[in-house]
Amino acid sequence: MNIEVKRDRMNKLLNRRELDLIISYESSTPRRDDVRKFIAEKYGVEVERVIVEKLESMFGALKAKARIHIYDTVEDAKRIERKHILRRHGLLEVKETG
Repeated sequence: MNIEVKRDRMNKLLNRRELDLIISYESSTPRRDDVRKFIAEKYGVEVERVIVEKLESMFGALKAKARIHIYDTVEDAKRIERKHILRRHGLLEVKETG
């Protein structure tokens, strides 16, 4: 898996780094967990602080567009990100009804 950074900016208001990436891969589209681990390793942060907001395959190519948020703390991520995104990353427990 290779990444090309299209945009890298620091959002001081939300205590996060925002990345727009193009991810090149060999076979199937990588899973969110694999992308999180790759980004965490590349930027030297804990996996829990990395949020993959969007991962979208590009038609006819072995590439995907991704929007990644790297938060200063896990608490910032839990406070700012939408609940369904947190559930996808295992940072928010799913409540069972009835």
